[in-house]
Amino acid sequence: MPSSRHSQLTASRSIVAGPTLLDLDRLGEWTPQWDRLVDSSPLPSPFLRSWWLSGTGGSGRHFLLVVDGAELLGGLALEQRHGTSSIRVMGDGPLCPDHVDLVAAPGHEPTVVALLRQWFGRPGGRLVDLRGVRQGSMLAAVLPGSVRCEPMLSAPFAPLPESADAFRAGLPAQFRRNLRKASKRLADEGVSHRTVRGPAMLASLRTMRDLHEAQWEGRSNFLPEFDRFLAGCTGGAEADEVVVHELAQGDLVVATVSAFEVAGRVSLYQSARRTEPRWRDVTTTLLAAIIDDACARGFREVDFLRGEETYKSRFTTTQREMFRLVGGKGVVGGLGRVGTAATFHATNAAVRGVHFGRTFAARRKTEKG
Repeated sequence: MPSSRHSQLTASRSIVAGPTLLDLDRLGEWTPQWDRLVDSSPLPSPFLRSWWLSGTGGSGRHFLLVVDGAELLGGLALEQRHGTSSIRVMGDGPLCPDHVDLVAAPGHEPTVVALLRQWFGRPGGRLVDLRGVRQGSMLAAVLPGSVRCEPMLSAPFAPLPESADAFRAGLPAQFRRNLRKASKRLADEGVSHRTVRGPAMLASLRTMRDLHEAQWEGRSNFLPEFDRFLAGCTGGAEADEVVVHELAQGDLVVATVSAFEVAGRVSLYQSARRTEPRWRDVTTTLLAAIIDDACARGFREVDFLRGEETYKSRFTTTQREMFRLVGGKGVVGGLGRVGTAATFHATNAAVRGVHFGRTFAARRKTEKG
């Protein structure tokens, strides 16, 4: 059974049993119910999936679960860094989880919020620093003290119609022509699109790592976190919710994108490509092929995730806002809020570019693919 580090909190002091909060270091038997709550959430995020949290979470995990008997009403996944009192989103850091939030069964939101707020308000000082929070989240209502809300980079996304032709018809005319030319040129060179799932996907992710390293030459924030990413994707592959898309000329992979497929949404996470001039436009061509595939398979949305790179605006102009919430309690919380306010804009610039293999320095280069 998962261990519980803290006494259970209850929403009622009466003699009648009621919802309680469990603080566990792993989901264990609650995993299926947790993932069902993710499915039914306002914005199902792959970064809330049990396989992502279990694979990428660091030490000091806190799965805060609001339960009523054998029923999971909601919860929140956090981690507390060793040697500090800072509490963060589970898996936070250079992997940049997006659209994070608590989960709650419909109709039980007030109970979930109340018990989470009790947990944050328990005795002792602490700093809470949650990044990548989705717009409309109830998380601000559970944090202690005066909560500061900072805007982060937005996440472009596009609703998907029933057919790829219908999606492409909505793209700018010049961009459509460029896509057709690039696709034909690459096809003439024997390049084709393929998808890799299941156990074979892990080898494709290692190919992605090698291409990424060659492309960015040590300037990537992603590569030091690759083992955590791989651990998360291993569980995602078992759930058939992680896929690698490749453009390949025979055995030669020229471009690759990892994507998450959760609750009818395709989230485009990380990419890499060969940099020789002959392979220009491969990433854009691959993204178009991924969207074609998503339309054909009935997905309702493609999410480009955090970042405002120019190539994303060629596919869509719609965006979702994301935020950083900072709250605290006691001396530690007060000092932490001051410190995070002073460093927010500097650190955000470095963190923002992880998706699709970018770092702050690398974004100075012109995107050719």
